[in-house]
Amino acid sequence: MIKIILTLITIIIICTSSLNAQDDIINFYRIVDSLANYPEIQQPIDTICQVKIPQYTTKKVGGKTVRDTTKFYVSFLGYKGQKQVFIAALTLKPLEKPNSDILRIVDFDDTSPRLGRVSTWGYVFDRNNDGKIDYMALVDGAAPFKDDQVPPDFPVRGQKLTLPQLELYMTKCKIIFNHWADENFDGKIDAVIHTDMDSVRDWVDRRIIIQCTKYDGNFDKVWAFKNFPTDEKIELKYSKTSVPYRPLGKLSGEITPAMLDEKTAILNLLNRAASQCDIGKDIQKY
Repeated sequence: MIKIILTLITIIIICTSSLNAQDDIINFYRIVDSLANYPEIQQPIDTICQVKIPQYTTKKVGGKTVRDTTKFYVSFLGYKGQKQVFIAALTLKPLEKPNSDILRIVDFDDTSPRLGRVSTWGYVFDRNNDGKIDYMALVDGAAPFKDDQVPPDFPVRGQKLTLPQLELYMTKCKIIFNHWADENFDGKIDAVIHTDMDSVRDWVDRRIIIQCTKYDGNFDKVWAFKNFPTDEKIELKYSKTSVPYRPLGKLSGEITPAMLDEKTAILNLLNRAASQCDIGKDIQKY
């Protein structure tokens, strides 16, 4: 009997460990990346709940701390006729036409990739089924993504493209999503997978994963990868508070704890809105 109980306990521990490993940002990224890159656009989306909610920020003015208040409309969206929430949007005005305002695949202005009228949105998840959002894949723009089909001699930034090169460029364009995760479910972002642009072309070159595994705000696990975090690791130079990278539209930048704090504020805003909407049980789990 004791042996049976110990066996059951072992099975439970193994299953729990497997679940936790499956749900961390390293493994969960693959699921979300697939959803973001191959959305079911034939299914229209609809607003399940929309609330107006204040966001408070503080700043220094003349040596004094002043609190600013911005009121956002938080919209939770899902497939029309269904309850499950998988998209959240932040806007200053009510979101009235989600299917035309939010484009789930890249569009083009002539040959330049573009987003819909509303670009402040993303896919949201509740991985531990506690009724709170703990994973966000937020839109960061649109650009082509490099892969093995792109030749090394492809024209660099500023050079003209031939028609075949332009066709390849447009074929590789996608919406850019950066992934932000609350790994220990305490309401704070402590891991991110962020795109890193090519140094001489306006293409996404790779992705950078940053983890604060001690949950103290310091970066202690950082590397880059081409497709998935479980692929071959590309070593990077970084400090516990700074990771250099190439952002979209700029030549250089750095990812800092302040960026994670900004996304924590968004996460908290979304969860306050979700509580007000009473939709915790309907946030997609996967």
